[in-house]
Amino acid sequence: MNRALGAVLCLGSVAAAGMTAAPAQAEAWHAGCRVAAAKPYVSVDGKIRAAGSRAGCVDNARFRVRIVKSRPGPDRVIKSGSKVVRNARVTVALTCVDGAYYSVVTDYRGHVSRSKPVRLDCDIPTPVPTATSAPRPSGAPSAVPSTAPAMSPSASAPAAPSASPTSGSAVGTAIENEVVRLTNVERAKAGCGPLKHDARLRAAAYAHSADMSAKNYFDHTSKDGRSFADRITAAGYTWRAAAENIAKGYGTAQAVVQGWMNSPGHRQNILNCNYTDIGVGYVAAGGPYWTQDFGRQ
Repeated sequence: MNRALGAVLCLGSVAAAGMTAAPAQAEAWHAGCRVAAAKPYVSVDGKIRAAGSRAGCVDNARFRVRIVKSRPGPDRVIKSGSKVVRNARVTVALTCVDGAYYSVVTDYRGHVSRSKPVRLDCDIPTPVPTATSAPRPSGAPSAVPSTAPAMSPSASAPAAPSASPTSGSAVGTAIENEVVRLTNVERAKAGCGPLKHDARLRAAAYAHSADMSAKNYFDHTSKDGRSFADRITAAGYTWRAAAENIAKGYGTAQAVVQGWMNSPGHRQNILNCNYTDIGVGYVAAGGPYWTQDFGRQ
């Protein structure tokens, strides 16, 4: 991902599993192309499913997802599926048998990712969003690196409210709600309806910003291998379409929203009229770190 004086941005989006998303017209390079493997899980229909995502890429490639069973001796691939995509999430499934599994994805461009192994019990489905027909995110790829305006993370940021979750019925802190307000100002200019600050999306966004801050990384994929879609789902938000923007090094709400708006890929997520909800998470330590999670149920 490109960097400008220390400030960086990244974004992601997904619709229904397997649907491709057209690339954003951002300054995306092959260096930003990556793949990610999600851990296998048991769905409510008794299937083992595993998903992989390809993100930040500017060319089409055959993208393959494999489910591998861990066993004594050599592990064995028990399900494999592929699709020619640019930036997309692809899922494969098979009849469940108790055991330990992991997933491996590759895009035949040298990008490979392997999930952590997980032991599955076929009698205990894992809560996940149902793959249904969904609005396609407005051309935004799963994750695209792009340019950012000048804002050094070492610059002294203005005083801001605590980034810890607020209590009571309110959602988010003052600085997080300012990001929501500024985002809705930009949406109004484009004719989109305002986004509601959803407590579940805010919890997912804040947790990711806090995790990036605590573990000193900057990525949509958590250190435990979860994607932003996994985190949103775990927070209790059942989505039909979802997206994420992240940023590091911007000192104010106005600066980070302007940075996202100056990046075509991030701008597409913000101005996607299909989304109805948003969650914003801000953590100052080590960054600042910013996460925007968008959703439609």
